[in-house]
Amino acid sequence: MANRAQYDVVMGYLETARAEGARVVTGGGRADRETGFYVAPTVLADVTPEMTVAREEIFGPVITVLRYRDVDEAVALANNTPFGLGGIVFSADEEEAQRVARRVDTGSVGINFFASNHAAPFGGRGDSGLGVEFGVEGLSAYLTYQSVHRRPRG
Repeated sequence: MANRAQYDVVMGYLETARAEGARVVTGGGRADRETGFYVAPTVLADVTPEMTVAREEIFGPVITVLRYRDVDEAVALANNTPFGLGGIVFSADEEEAQRVARRVDTGSVGINFFASNHAAPFGGRGDSGLGVEFGVEGLSAYLTYQSVHRRPRG
């Protein structure tokens, strides 16, 4: 983590996850390092949509696993949060993954991987971030738009 404060935040999320019934599959604590604020990469299973770790942005090496019955439920779970910075759709069928990606309400969606493209706009949805950066769209924050209207000469 960047500092002690963020380390404490992530460790607090892990403690809350356990208290709310999530199961730690791997990680779940401090990484084995002599110095620094390292959190072990963590996978949490048995997570439900009501749990804190399913509803908030953790900003740490933590993955939550939620069960779903079909694609519609998976999309509903993904969109059931006020945050929407980024997401990933995993599928062997790229066309189906593209259809699902269009339904996920996040600023960026990866198909079978995630990366940033500085030529494309980057921004979150909902409570994830303010505005957009990168790409032509990122310039909007530095522009002031004006519409001028006049009557056509007749």
